[in-house]
Amino acid sequence: MLRALTFDFWGTLYQSVSGREERLDLLEQALRKSGCPRKREQLEAAYEHAWQTFERIWREEQRPFSVGEWLGEMLAFLEAELPEEERRGLYRPLEEALRKDPPRPVPGVPEVIPRLARRFRLGLISDIGLTPGRVLRDFLRRDGLLPHFQALTFSDEAGRTKPHPLVFRKTLEALEVRPEESAHVGDLPETDIAGARGVGMKAILFLGVSRREDGRGMADAVFADYAELEGVLEGL
Repeated sequence: MLRALTFDFWGTLYQSVSGREERLDLLEQALRKSGCPRKREQLEAAYEHAWQTFERIWREEQRPFSVGEWLGEMLAFLEAELPEEERRGLYRPLEEALRKDPPRPVPGVPEVIPRLARRFRLGLISDIGLTPGRVLRDFLRRDGLLPHFQALTFSDEAGRTKPHPLVFRKTLEALEVRPEESAHVGDLPETDIAGARGVGMKAILFLGVSRREDGRGMADAVFADYAELEGVLEGL
């Protein structure tokens, strides 16, 4: 019998957004101010390089990639330097870039999550990208979702990313449930589904945003619209 549900954040509870342009604007302004301006196409090429590094560390090392590391990769690719004080002064604006145009919940989430919270213990397991847990908490609070979650595990705070078992076990411990009493809902087969199955949880694949049809065979259940989720849970 299920007693707890955990959810991914990006592409599952919230629409995926990148903050790419906002972060490039911040770096472009800082470089111009410091006397070493770069063209936009150079910044865009550096962004692609830094993103590839992020992807490698996320998937191969299963750890978060900090804003400081991201900025270091960007500057190295651009063969540019910023004084240490200016670099550190960029960290918080880069982390909070999404506040300018905040992500919105996936349709159905604001209605379904409160109902599920009356039946299950709810947790969140999120790989953050470059937006830290403290900012994601604010988005959850803004949308009235935060009070419904009894455990929040963000990769920047846990020191690991999915599918590492630590983030799943840490969340289950906080919820005081066993893996076999729990199910994880996420959109990425290689992190959400593999990670949940790896610790003995049931895994539910959400197709409404990322549409990763290739994960169907790995999941215990699949849904594409939050109007379907409660029925899916009845069948587990």
